[in-house]
Amino acid sequence: MTPAEASGTERLTPAPAPDGVVAVVLTHKRPGLAGAVVRSLLETEGLAPDRIIVVVNGEGGLDDQALESKVRMVRLPRNTGPAGGFRAGLVEAVSDPTTRWIYLCEDDVGLFDLPVRRLDELLGRLAELGDRGRRVGAVVAYGRRFVGRGAHTVNFVPPPGAPGDLTAVDVACWGATLVSREVVDGGVLPDPEWFFGLEDFDFFCRVRQAGFEVLVDGVAARRVAGQQTIEGREAALRDRRPTDEDEAWRAYYHARNSFALARSHGRPSWYAWHLAYSARHVQAAHSRAERIAIAHGLWDGALGRMGENRRYARRVGEYDEPGTDARSIRSEG
Repeated sequence: MTPAEASGTERLTPAPAPDGVVAVVLTHKRPGLAGAVVRSLLETEGLAPDRIIVVVNGEGGLDDQALESKVRMVRLPRNTGPAGGFRAGLVEAVSDPTTRWIYLCEDDVGLFDLPVRRLDELLGRLAELGDRGRRVGAVVAYGRRFVGRGAHTVNFVPPPGAPGDLTAVDVACWGATLVSREVVDGGVLPDPEWFFGLEDFDFFCRVRQAGFEVLVDGVAARRVAGQQTIEGREAALRDRRPTDEDEAWRAYYHARNSFALARSHGRPSWYAWHLAYSARHVQAAHSRAERIAIAHGLWDGALGRMGENRRYARRVGEYDEPGTDARSIRSEG
C-alpha cells in the first residue's frame, strides 16, 4: 500500500479476495494510521470485513466507529507491547479453522511504499514454493541478516531471480508479514515477556528453529529499500508519527532486550559486541533522556529483567495533522 492509499486519496479496484487469509492489525494510540491500514485491506487487498482483526493494545482503536463495527475488534485491557498484541491476534486468527495464513500489520505500515494489491500476487508466488516442498513459516516485507557482529543485522535487498522472488533471511521487523498457520499450531508465538524491542527478532529466530523458512518478499523489499535506511525511515514517518529520535524510550528496550537475544539465540561474544555498540549509541544519542534510557536498559538487561517498564512508554502515537512540529510534543521517555 502506498502512502497515498493509506491516506485515502487514491482508490484502486480491489484485488481478488485472498483465500484463507486473516489480517491482524495491531494498534496503540494511532487510530488514524490504523484506520488507513484497515481501509486499504478492505478496498485494495480485497479482504472481507470479517477477515480483519484489529487488536487494540490498551488505548486507541480506529478513527471511524462505523469501520470498527464492521471488522473484528479485540481490545486488550492494557498495552502488552507488540509481542503480546500480535500474540493475541495470532491466537484469535487461528480460532477460525479456515485460516491458512495470518497477515500481521503494524498500524503505521501504510506509511511505507509497499506494493499495492500485494496479497493475492504474493500468495501465487508462495504456491510455487509449496509445490516444491518448501516449508515456509513466514514471509516478511523487508528482512535482515546477521553479519557476524553479535545481534547486529543489516537490511537485505535480494536481486530478482530467486524462486518465487522469495529469499531466506534471518530476522525482520513486523511490518506487513504473512505467517503460516502451521507456525501457530506448532506453538511458536511472540513472547509477551519481551514486550517491545527485538521481540520480532526473537519470534523469527524461533520460527526458524522450529524448522520453518523465513523469507523476504523481493518485490516488496526492493520497493521500500530506500525507506529502510535511517534517513529513509525518518522521512517516511516524520509527518505522521514521532520518529525514533523523538521517542527516547525506545532505546531502553533495545539496550535491555539485546541481552535477551544474546542469551536465547547468540554466543558469549554477542555481549561484548552489544556493549561496544551501546557505547557508540550513547555517544550518538540525541538527548540526555536517550543516554539515560540506554544506561538503564543495559543495567536491567544484565540483570535479566523483562516485561514492561512503565517509565518507558509511548506518549504520542500520531500527529493529527501532517507536518506537526515534533519538537513541541516530543516524548522524553
